[in-house]
Parts: sequence; structure tokens; C-alpha cells
Amino acid sequence: LKVCASVLKAEHVRLVLRHTPSRDFSSCVVRHGRKTLGKDSLVLIEGGMEWRRTRNVVQKAFTIGAIEGGREAVGECAVAMVGWLMKMVSGEEQQRHCANGCNGHKCVQDTETGKNRNVVCLDVEYFFKLFSLDVFGRVTMDYDFECLKKATSIDNKANHHDNNNNNKTTCTCFTSPPEAAAFEYLERDVGVRASPKNLLNPFIQCYWLPTKHNREYYANLKLVNTLMEGVIGLKLDEFLSRVRQRQLEPKQKQERGGDDDEEEEHNMITMMLRSVMEQYYQQPKDQQKQQHHHHQLNSSSCPFSSSSTTTSFQESDIPTTTMTKSDRTQIINNVSHILHTLLVAGYETTAVSLSYTMYCLSKHPRCQDRACEEARRVLPTLKDTTKFDEDALPYCKAVIMETLRVHTPVIFTTRVSSKDLTLDSDDNGGMVTIPKDTRFVIHPTMVHLDERNFDRAEEFLPERWVRWENGGWVDRDFEKERKLAGAASDEAAAASTTPTPPPPSSLSDKYTKENAQADTISAANPQSFFAFSDGARNCIGRRLAIMEMTIFVAVLFRDMCVDLAEEGYELVKERRFVILAPNTLPIAFWKRDD
Repeated sequence: LKVCASVLKAEHVRLVLRHTPSRDFSSCVVRHGRKTLGKDSLVLIEGGMEWRRTRNVVQKAFTIGAIEGGREAVGECAVAMVGWLMKMVSGEEQQRHCANGCNGHKCVQDTETGKNRNVVCLDVEYFFKLFSLDVFGRVTMDYDFECLKKATSIDNKANHHDNNNNNKTTCTCFTSPPEAAAFEYLERDVGVRASPKNLLNPFIQCYWLPTKHNREYYANLKLVNTLMEGVIGLKLDEFLSRVRQRQLEPKQKQERGGDDDEEEEHNMITMMLRSVMEQYYQQPKDQQKQQHHHHQLNSSSCPFSSSSTTTSFQESDIPTTTMTKSDRTQIINNVSHILHTLLVAGYETTAVSLSYTMYCLSKHPRCQDRACEEARRVLPTLKDTTKFDEDALPYCKAVIMETLRVHTPVIFTTRVSSKDLTLDSDDNGGMVTIPKDTRFVIHPTMVHLDERNFDRAEEFLPERWVRWENGGWVDRDFEKERKLAGAASDEAAAASTTPTPPPPSSLSDKYTKENAQADTISAANPQSFFAFSDGARNCIGRRLAIMEMTIFVAVLFRDMCVDLAEEGYELVKERRFVILAPNTLPIAFWKRDD
């Protein structure tokens, strides 16, 4: 048994996470995780050189160019999802897709204006899973799962309504697409088999037993593997064809060209194939180089005649015409395991994060108004998705950051110290030494809600991340604001000599008081934010996750509003392996009047 410790102070958390990427897992989690995700799954490797090599392969695919190249696809997915909501609210899709007796569509009266309003009520987590899977397919695999289209297909109208759900207040008019159902099943299966209550149950632990659970598992695994292998195989053939063409072209023509290279640079699946092949074919080449190097050391009088044992990888090293069947299969399997791992790591967490965002904005309608104002100013039209840029939507991004701060989906992360760590134990200079091999357990939400790390920590205030300046929202600079605050010895005098900036523009004056209070919050320290972990083992898909959630929030609140669909609703969270998600979250959507 290892000594365990938990830290809450942001400086301590940052030190632990940046100290080492090593962490430990229970043998049961590793066994079942590798059965589904592959033995080289990045999230299951505890650390060391094996983890660094695998991380490097994935990192090369998640370049800034590759992620930015996916903006248009994210925008198209967001516009499609919100467009479907708008049609449901207007009644266009409701008549086509909703069975009689569905209680998710209502006409309610606005208590303030007295106007009747059409609303659609959804249990939003599943809705956002469709969006998350569509984005993942388009951006990382260059493949369209068409989850929304399949989930609301008129051909499946008879399957949409569940007669057992007549008393539900949310729309039940969805049919789970086979791909989405299979991914979700496999994701949940690891948690079910690794659950302490099932550790002694042979019908759950033994994959070879002919149980219903195992038959469902293998059927879903086959569906996912067949889909992944088919898509990756097609992309591999396309990539090899382009490489073969470049190898046959004259060097001058290759230097003069570049359109194909530019396209590949922003194609994540192609970057991943290139990275996997580089690792696959580099290892034998390095081994030969190393053997030659040792032979020179033994035979040459000068031991420094060959100091390098690493050979740079070239496209010419790819056997485009002589690739063996076993090599092809291994490369496809390696890429498949990477994609499946990335999907498991980001699919449910993104959907849960967007669900919490709807909850927070339902409780804070003033933030909806500010997000709408920014979205309409930055996105005057939704027709040109090439213009979508999360960096131009700082308030919408701040909404996501604040949601993740208050409701971090991941319950905890762990690290194992590789040496003794000395931390301050109090504000009076006390110190404590944590011994080597201690297992640290870090709970991001508890860290985020600690007043030592964030002012007014339990309040939902996106303004702690942004401020209004020169007619728009801009990211706040924590260090700069802290230095300015420290330099002002007389706050009253400084306030009297500094002109008061104009207040942020708003769609109405309804929330003037609440907005003024929110604008006084001090800047958040980004170094105290751990929703995506920190250090070498931080979330590799952080930028993509923030991008897709920010763009969705902007597109949604540009023309729609949300509220809780059930009066007196209380948020109840349930644990799903390492994720804390809403048990149910009924949200009402309607079209803005202004």
C-alpha cells in the first residue's frame, strides 16, 4: 500500500502535476481498459519512456494548424444542431418526428411579457453527445458520423417515442445511432467491469463466458473496430497514394508545389498516420544505426567517430508499394487505438461540460444576454462558418471556463511522486515533506472552489476571465492586474484619477445591478485552473474541446434562450467511473424575441 496525500492549494497542485507524469491505476482498470482501448492506450500507461513515445505520436497530430483547420467543421456541426432546435421550436420538425403524447414540446406563457412561447425540452446530455461525436468524426477522422441526422431520421419515427416515458417533461424523440450507442456502451463497460461491486463476479470479469453481457460487448466492439478500420484504411490508402506520387515527381516540381502538403498539415488523421508510421518504421532503423554505432566503437580507435544514433525520418522511408499486410494491419490498429482512446477521453466529458453550461446559464440569464450580444456582434451571419473563431468570442469562452471551474466533469486525477516534495503547510512558514512514491489524489472541483485560489469561488462569474475594453470583451491578464493593484498605494486616489470605462453593452437593462456586481470580481489566475490537468500529462485535446464548446455556445445563444424545464429542479450528480455527470438535466429551449 502506498502513502496517499491530497492537496488543495493551487501552488501545491501545480507543483505536483508538473513534478511528474507518472500515475498508478488499479490492475483491474488497466486490464479492462486495455482489452477495449488496446495495450498502448495513452491514458493507461503509467509513465516512463513508453508513455513519452506514445504521447509524442499523438502530440504531432494535435498541431495548432490541425485544430484550427477543424473550425469550419465545428461551426457546421453547431449550426446544424441549433438549426434543428430552431425547427423543433417552430413546429416544423415536431410534426414530422414526434409521436403523439411526447411532453417535450409546449406552448408556455412568459410571466413577464404575457406572450405565448413555443419551447422544446430536452434531457441535454444525450443531445450534446450527438454533437460531440459528430465533431470528433469531422475533425479527427475526416469522417461524418451524421449522428443528428440518424438520431432524428423520419425513417425511425416509430422508434422515437417510448411509451414508458409519457410522464417525462423532456422530448424522447431520438433514436440512438448504432455508432453512438456502441461507443457509449464500450465507454461504460470499462467502468462496470472495474467497479468494486463486480470484482468477484465471474460473469462480469471473464470475457470468454457466453453471457448476454459479453455477447453485447463483442458485438459493439466489432462494430466500432470495423468502422475505425474501414475509415483509417481508406485514409491510409489516400495518404500512401499522395506520398507515392510525390516520390515519383521530379524534385523541382515537388519544391514548386505544396498544395497537397498544406492540405495534409491541417488534416488531423493524416498527421496521425504520418506520426504512427514514423514511429513504426523509425525503431528498426534506429536499432540498425545503434548496432552500427556499437560496432564502430569497438573497431575504431576514436570512440567519438559517430556520436548520433538517431536517424531523421523521411517520406522516402515509407514503403508505399512494398508495405506488408502485417505492417498495414499494425499501423491501422495503432491509429485505431489512439482514436478510440481520444474518443473515450473527450466524448462524454465534452457532452457533460456542455450540459453543465446549460444548467449554469439557466440559473444566470444575465450571462445569456451577454453571450448573445457578443455572438451577434462577432457573428452577424451563420452562413459563413469559415469565419468562426473562438478567440474572437472571449465572453463565450469565459462562460465555458467558468462552467468547467465550478463543475469539472473529471472527479480526480492521480500522480506518484518520484522524489521527496517539500510544501508549505500554512501561512506562517510551516513546511511539510511528502516522501517519494506518495500517491497524490487531486480533485479539481474542490481546488477550484477553494477561496485561496479564486475570489468568490462558489459564484458563477464569467467576468473573472474577461473584461470590457474598447467596445468588446478581452481576456484578463492576472499578473498585470495584480501588479497594478499592488502599485496603487492609495486606492481611492487612484480611482479618482483613473477614468471609469464605459459599462459593457447589453441587450437590455434588466440585469444592470447583477452585471455591475459581477464586473467587480478580481481576475482569475489561469495557473489555478486544473480542469484539463497540468504539466506534461495535461489534456492533449484541451484546445479542441474549448473551441467546439465556445463556438456552440455562441451559435446557440445568438438566437435562443434556455431555462430549466422542471420547476424546483435540483441538480443531482452521479458518478460514472471517473466522471461526475448530471443524473438528468431537463432544459427548455426557445427562440429569442429580440
